[in-house]
Amino acid sequence: MDFPFAVELANTSGWDMANVDFEYMSTLEPNGCFVLWQGRKRTGMATCISYGKVGWFGNLAVKSEFRRKGAGKFLVEHAIDYLRKKSVKCVGLYAYQHLSGFYERIGFKALDDFIVLKGILHGTAPERKELANAGKDVAKLAEFDTDCLGWQRERLLRSMLREEGNLSYISSINDSVQGFVMAKVYGEMAEVGPLISRCGQESVALRLARTVLAELNGLEVYAYAPSSEKLLLDVFLDAGLKEKFRVTRMFLGSATAESCVYMPESLERG
Repeated sequence: MDFPFAVELANTSGWDMANVDFEYMSTLEPNGCFVLWQGRKRTGMATCISYGKVGWFGNLAVKSEFRRKGAGKFLVEHAIDYLRKKSVKCVGLYAYQHLSGFYERIGFKALDDFIVLKGILHGTAPERKELANAGKDVAKLAEFDTDCLGWQRERLLRSMLREEGNLSYISSINDSVQGFVMAKVYGEMAEVGPLISRCGQESVALRLARTVLAELNGLEVYAYAPSSEKLLLDVFLDAGLKEKFRVTRMFLGSATAESCVYMPESLERG
């Protein structure tokens, strides 16, 4: 992928991305990043990633003069075709709400809404009961993640744990994983997610959220919370984050059944 082109195009939409963001995507899914050309002109770009039977469609950006002319639809369908060739049965994405109709015409169906949160954290105190660092339990963590979501994200989780400065916490009872949370830290900015806990164990999700937020005091933080999880959402709002906008989670094909409270790693990778 042409990283400078992708960054320039993405940031015309106010995404605030850098070369490293697309380099990371191409490392995780080398053949899942696409640039669309018309003659000698680059007109758009898209990214996607595969997790076994589930795939995720990420970034989509098209130059303004080529919009409403089929370029976006072509890129989405090209990515879907790529994922299907990798045996993906279901493709998910997060759609800006004004674009949900565009994806519906391609065949995606809306499942639920997520709130994009952003803010500088202040005065967040950790829970009294200390949580273990997840770095030594990658295989167990990935097994729990797959059991909850039906996705196979071990390579994503391992790549996050390898990065110095990233945070990870795991909640266990008698060596059985109850949930985990991770956060990517970039200088003065951080992105919380994924966060996973079993349904019916919302208290685990709340404790995980409070613990990781306490380590991010003073940083500008992004997070993506399901609008249906009111208590979890309140933890982030009370910490100083504010709602920026909402996105709709959509799937093409039968969405995997979730038995968990779920916050995504990012909008680009689910």
